[in-house]
Amino acid sequence: MSASGPIDIGRLLEGDRSSPIFTQIVVWSLALMFVEGYDMQTMAYAAPAIIRDWHVNKELFGPVFSASLVGYLIGALVVSNISDRIGRKSTLIGGALIFGLFTLATPLATDLTTLMALRVLAGIGLGGTVPSIIALNAEYVPERARGTRITLLYIGYTAGTACGGFIASYTIPHWGWGSVFVIGGILPLVLAAGAAWQMPESVRFLAVSGRAPARLSAIAARLRPDLGITPATRFTTTEGAARGVPVRHLFAGGRAIMTTLLWITFILSLVGHYFLMSWLPTVLEAGGLPLQDAVIAGALFMTGGMVGTILTGVVLDRWGGSAVALIFIAATPLIIAIGFAQHAETLLMILVFLAGVTLIGGQGGLNALSGILYPTYARSTGAGWALGVGRIGSIFGPVVGGLMIGAHLSPVALFTWASIPAVLCGFTLWLVMRTNPEAAAPGMPVAAE
Repeated sequence: MSASGPIDIGRLLEGDRSSPIFTQIVVWSLALMFVEGYDMQTMAYAAPAIIRDWHVNKELFGPVFSASLVGYLIGALVVSNISDRIGRKSTLIGGALIFGLFTLATPLATDLTTLMALRVLAGIGLGGTVPSIIALNAEYVPERARGTRITLLYIGYTAGTACGGFIASYTIPHWGWGSVFVIGGILPLVLAAGAAWQMPESVRFLAVSGRAPARLSAIAARLRPDLGITPATRFTTTEGAARGVPVRHLFAGGRAIMTTLLWITFILSLVGHYFLMSWLPTVLEAGGLPLQDAVIAGALFMTGGMVGTILTGVVLDRWGGSAVALIFIAATPLIIAIGFAQHAETLLMILVFLAGVTLIGGQGGLNALSGILYPTYARSTGAGWALGVGRIGSIFGPVVGGLMIGAHLSPVALFTWASIPAVLCGFTLWLVMRTNPEAAAPGMPVAAE
């Protein structure tokens, strides 16, 4: 039976979800996020071996940790705007190709300057891919489950970082530090080709932008064959379009205070996140833990993050954004306690895992909010700029950590300082929720104009 009138995009997506397209989006998105998570953490796992092979002071490695984050910032700020103009699919595939190629080239570096340059270029591709994946998934999911879906993507991301530790603990001793980058370069190139073949464009984006109506009809017909959609079928949406530079819309419609506070929250969260993620294996090894166990501790931190991301997605959909602020506050005593457990390995591993559950899990909630709080015409830009501006924190986190290590702080003092961003992040996120009561409540709707 052919559709007799205009079809609302919301009806199209809220109804029967048996189409293989929904599964394809999840599978390819998770695979790409897995590889991106792996790529972002490889330097932390490779750093002890590179420092040893090149005979450089470990304090000098702070800028190397930050290099890919600088690139990520550039990619997220610039490329996310492109995604809101040309679409999600082309942008995420192009980003995957860029970070795959430059990650594959990383083992060719012979000095810190070249190493940093290659990591910046790889980071640009990474920063362009992640916001597009967030936007694409937010635009295919019913309102009641958007928080869970977006945090699910970060399970793939944190799984990649965690598996990277286990992979590095085997491959580096056998084939050298360059092996982890060869793996991290080949995988995104393969996945980019697969995504080009199977991932669809966002139907919300196509409907709001008014571009490629034939493409929209073809995807919609595959999504809902029961509706009898034809090339002549018209589609409607409650979300409006907007002209001009997409970033301007992040501050329009009463969103200026919310956007500013959200960016501050991202910065604080990622300062603490990358402080620990970058330096944890190195600090624990310096404290007497064998290198292999120190790398496994780093992997446990990310594994805890994977568990925390699952929990935060459920919390976000059930109790709203304010509950995520409490998760960040809970991370504070756990991080401090790591400093007191340097010589109790079992307790240390438990604390590292729980710190990952709360700190990285809270970050997963922030990532989901960045894809929910903005309308379709500015969603990729909203997510990209939040993630990109947040990278200011991730850039400074490793550098500050290097300075503190160079100052020879005790483990207790070091981890106490590392805990401060978490409690501040909980407070600023609470303020974000105060500016947007809908986001604080359960079942947050995607923003619309």
